[in-house]
Amino acid sequence: MHPARAIHGSGEAGDPYFKLKSCGYFAGGKKFGAGVTLFDAGGYGNLNRQVSQLEDVIQRKVNAIVLVPASSVGTVPAVEKAVDAGIVVVNDGIATKSPKVTGFVGENSYLMGQLEAVYMADALGGKGKVVMLSGPSGLDLTNFRVNGFKDYMKYYPDIKIVAEKFSGTASAEALNIMQDYLQSFPDVRGVYTFNGPIAIGAVQALRAAGKKPGQVIVTTLDLEDETKRLIQEGWVQMTAISQPVQMAALAVEMAVRAVKGEKIPAETLTQSTMVTKSTLSTVDLSGQTCPKP
Repeated sequence: MHPARAIHGSGEAGDPYFKLKSCGYFAGGKKFGAGVTLFDAGGYGNLNRQVSQLEDVIQRKVNAIVLVPASSVGTVPAVEKAVDAGIVVVNDGIATKSPKVTGFVGENSYLMGQLEAVYMADALGGKGKVVMLSGPSGLDLTNFRVNGFKDYMKYYPDIKIVAEKFSGTASAEALNIMQDYLQSFPDVRGVYTFNGPIAIGAVQALRAAGKKPGQVIVTTLDLEDETKRLIQEGWVQMTAISQPVQMAALAVEMAVRAVKGEKIPAETLTQSTMVTKSTLSTVDLSGQTCPKP
């Protein structure tokens, strides 16, 4: 078959999460007989660049596109143009809001947010002030994670979400936001973070403020090497993982199957797993790890 193109907009070029995704794309291509070319929009804020990449790939008349959209709404015209041109489009991790998309492979983002809330509520003993570093706006994935967290917290009226801010995923930006939070809410007891790089920035702010590991509960999602180290050191208490390597390989598989004329599920979800310091050494991380060459 002609090359399947995997196009993704990562929070930051070189984001560790998307490096894991890249492993999955190439592993899926090798396993299912598809040539894979990666395009990186360089950030969730670079919608125009991603749309330009999509236009380019449509002109090349490829068989399939695996897309992590930079915007759930902003990519709709380009995605529908691709489908109308006979190209299979499978969303990976984030959904484009169009009924024309061939299929979606991803996490249960609402559950991921709930898992953060479950741990946080228990760790805080059901009371305290919480701040949220909610990640990029304009993405269904962000909204589902945030809503899962907030909806679960409604069962704990003594836990107050006192501040929330949407942002990019750079650690430096998260550091600045968390420093502002600590100025406004010096008695904050819990921090929800969208992903590992944001958690890293939050921890940097806590260190700079003289906090000790565990003094403020920090929860996050996904698991890169630095996040793992912060869990081991007690700065981050919990994460939930969604198997990004497996997810990316599954997305390529679904694209290949659809190109061959098979009917694929509208939605395929990977397993979400809570990880803490006590389970880090025993939890299955195979879907989170690049396969050996």
